[in-house]
Amino acid sequence: MEVSATILLYFDDPELYQSSATVLDIRENEDGATQFILDQTIFYPQGGGQPFDLGTIQTENSVFEIESVRFADGCVLHNGKFVGGSMGVDEVVDLKIHIERRILNARNHTAGHLIDTAMANCNFNFTPTKGYHFPDSPYVEYEGMIEADDREDAVEKLDAELARLISTGGKVESLVVDSYSDLKDYCKYVPTYVPKDKPVRVVTVAGLGCPCGGTHIGEISDLISVKVSKIKSKSGNVRIGYRVEG
Repeated sequence: MEVSATILLYFDDPELYQSSATVLDIRENEDGATQFILDQTIFYPQGGGQPFDLGTIQTENSVFEIESVRFADGCVLHNGKFVGGSMGVDEVVDLKIHIERRILNARNHTAGHLIDTAMANCNFNFTPTKGYHFPDSPYVEYEGMIEADDREDAVEKLDAELARLISTGGKVESLVVDSYSDLKDYCKYVPTYVPKDKPVRVVTVAGLGCPCGGTHIGEISDLISVKVSKIKSKSGNVRIGYRVEG
């Protein structure tokens, strides 16, 4: 069965934790779990270095517990199991996110962008190559090298700049850029993997824009504290590990 692309409600409102949707399809995935496809969703599918959301799809008499969320061919795939009742195609359902998990992931992702800004402001003009914003050991990786003898000083400078940015605060902003050629007007770096044939969402944190489809908190000062936990260099790349406190 062909279904239309899922409308991503979290793009416009990452703090939308409850909503409704219409069921487009219910199927079994390759692992034998039940899979829902909806016309729209508030659930973030894993990607961009950020974990998926968890929560429930519900009706008055039925509950479907989400165990993973993925993205494929324009559709968000909600995988899980029924813990009560059943649902059908074309049924209107209620969506509820596990708020604590969403906020944790959004804080970590926003902090990763703030690391980018601090790096640029401290004149570490490296090209970002990878971000890992999972809560176990988040980091941002760049093309470049910080020598071992310089890392203690780099941590001190970055921590001071991160504290200044958080104290200054400001809104986390996003917009959709229609033309690939215009991305350079909003982003210091445009990764090679960014699609060239469709609009791209740009998230700006403390003045630095980056193509990003993830969820973020709305205000930089709400991060409270972000500190560099470790700097590692390997094979021409430098990895800035960080932790979000408070």
